[in-house]
Amino acid sequence: MKGLPLIARAPGGSILGWEEQKPISTDQFLKDAYRLSQRLPKNTWVINLCQNRYRFLVGFSAALMRGQTNILPPNKTPKGLKTIASQFPGIYCLTDDCNDKDFGLPVLEYPFQMGSLPDTPAVPEIPASHTAAIVFTSGSTGVPQPHLKSWESMVAIARNTGPRLIPLSTQKTAIVATVHPQHMYGLETSIMLPLQYQGALLGTCPFFPEDIRAALEGVPKNRILITTPIHLKACVESSVEFPEIALIVSATAPLSGELAAKAEKAFNTKVIEIYGCTEAGSLATRRTISNTPWELLDEIAMRGNQDQCYVEAAYLPDPVRLPDIIKNCENGRFELQGRSEDLVIVGGKRISLSELNFRLNEIKGVADGAYFMPPQIGPAHKRLVAFVVGKNLREEDILQALRLHLDPVFLPRLLFFVDRLPRTPSGKLPREALLEIFYQLSN
Repeated sequence: MKGLPLIARAPGGSILGWEEQKPISTDQFLKDAYRLSQRLPKNTWVINLCQNRYRFLVGFSAALMRGQTNILPPNKTPKGLKTIASQFPGIYCLTDDCNDKDFGLPVLEYPFQMGSLPDTPAVPEIPASHTAAIVFTSGSTGVPQPHLKSWESMVAIARNTGPRLIPLSTQKTAIVATVHPQHMYGLETSIMLPLQYQGALLGTCPFFPEDIRAALEGVPKNRILITTPIHLKACVESSVEFPEIALIVSATAPLSGELAAKAEKAFNTKVIEIYGCTEAGSLATRRTISNTPWELLDEIAMRGNQDQCYVEAAYLPDPVRLPDIIKNCENGRFELQGRSEDLVIVGGKRISLSELNFRLNEIKGVADGAYFMPPQIGPAHKRLVAFVVGKNLREEDILQALRLHLDPVFLPRLLFFVDRLPRTPSGKLPREALLEIFYQLSN
């Protein structure tokens, strides 16, 4: 059976990560992963809940060394984890949080003291066809769905994405990510890139602008920030002074050219977007401010058009239908024209929720906002709802700003001011969470 190495660099002193401003060598990582692998129970499935990115990496790798599959849940609510457990008998949780014990599942706490190991283990080979991870869709359009990821596919995506983000001539690149590794985007950029291309991950997962600043200052100057539009907007609008950033990478939601331009100017850097989906992983990149079409990664082919578009790759078992409406261009390039499941029709007119959310969030004073289409009574009773986070804003101010860009039929019929939106760490808004807020506020 064909195997691929766990890590595409030889054992030695090369830096794989940073913890509390201290470097972690490849040798140290291999020792930690080997020692943890000897402590894992003999199960098939493990829910990796480790919040510290380096501990997640060690747990992820130890599970692969034992032939196990990492299950990466969209959240760690007891209800969500029990639903996953019902689908995968004999599952257990690996966690670095002592409070993660009330899930009704077997729990293994990450061992912070694993003892010494005199010699560095050899780099293990992982069968290419092994299901390395099971990831879930965010649930923004319904119930989260699981997708199996082979080790071969994860390695291929990392090796094809790496050259777009980190030139091979660049040394000691530090990767700071605001996205948790349980999310496909966070897994591919902050875990698989260090394993299969280059770069050193930071153990923490900063959230607020001041935390992001501190995290960036705690690593060497050649820094890459892996983030989302919601985090990037917060950083741009803050008064925090950030250190030098070599590159900003954004994904999980559309990034406006205006916000990308503000970020490039504020941080004197480049902003690159990654396009992908949970079903197929990362697929393409572009520099947002250039407004050029997306460029497919190597090894990926696209066929079809509009809402019947498929991607193919040697590492994908079957063609994957994309959830977005695609306009094909020449030479493996394409444009996005909205998400198929995102389209709403009101009064015979069509628009995407992405477009509505973009117009809502560009209003001055709106810290965060989202349109929502609640369950409808019937075809004649469709109504759009909007949730807004923002101080000193009035409903008429928001409606007036929206009228400048939207047909009146797309103005929200109900508008709720809230303290925060229930975004996941990756910036997604699960539909069930929005539905719960809608019922609470509308009753």
